Amino acid sequence: MAKAYRGVLKARINKIYGGDVTVEKARKLKARKGATSRDKQLANWFINMQTNRPSPNKRKDPLVGTGKKPKGSGRRLYTDENPKDTVSIKFATPSDARATVAKVKNINKPYARKIQILTVGEQRAKVMGKAEVASIFKKGKQALKNSRPAKYLDTPINFKKPDVRRTIGPGKNFNKAKKTGTGGAAGGGMTQKGVDEYKRKNPGSKLQTAVTTKPSKLKPGSKAAKRRKSFCARSRSWTSERGRAARRRWNC
Repeated sequence: MAKAYRGVLKARINKIYGGDVTVEKARKLKARKGATSRDKQLANWFINMQTNRPSPNKRKDPLVGTGKKPKGSGRRLYTDENPKDTVSIKFATPSDARATVAKVKNINKPYARKIQILTVGEQRAKVMGKAEVASIFKKGKQALKNSRPAKYLDTPINFKKPDVRRTIGPGKNFNKAKKTGTGGAAGGGMTQKGVDEYKRKNPGSKLQTAVTTKPSKLKPGSKAAKRRKSFCARSRSWTSERGRAARRRWNC
């Protein structure tokens, strides 16, 4: 809606006053003689949007310790977040990096804080072109992750196996596609057993078998006629063997 408002207002301002939209021009637009209700609505929208926008410098800083720093804030992340929590790090040489990693592993800080500290060292080393030092910090983070209790480790995602498409046998859930024929003789599409199986696995599904009745025998405006019309429209680009068989099955 904002985009539409902006476009209409810009056209109105440009036509009457020329140039870009400003608060001053918006006030003139709504105050002018003969201003329409639409002019006033657009002008008020723009004025409110411009005058009530909070200044980035006035935005309230987030709570200390959250690790967030708003744009325009004078607070420096990591160093000013909590002076008492500051952990000094060294990254001038590989030996400095190893000593820092060993130090971080043994300090009494939460796991996330330790990772944060080592990430700072890694990032600073990368900026300075110290690949070996950066690698030491990275390996230190990995060692911390590997030492975590098993309950904190990411559990593998159990992806649902796709349903097997069977066109023969007692578990047949799809009709075998044929190269000729229309309606039920074309093959393709799911069997009633396949539809029932799918609906059991997906409660609430409204999946149905194909409408194989000839179009001339369908009542105009009926649900079956509308389903057939919809399917034929969305399957126009189907060029595979099964796709063509499915379209013939629906008498497209």
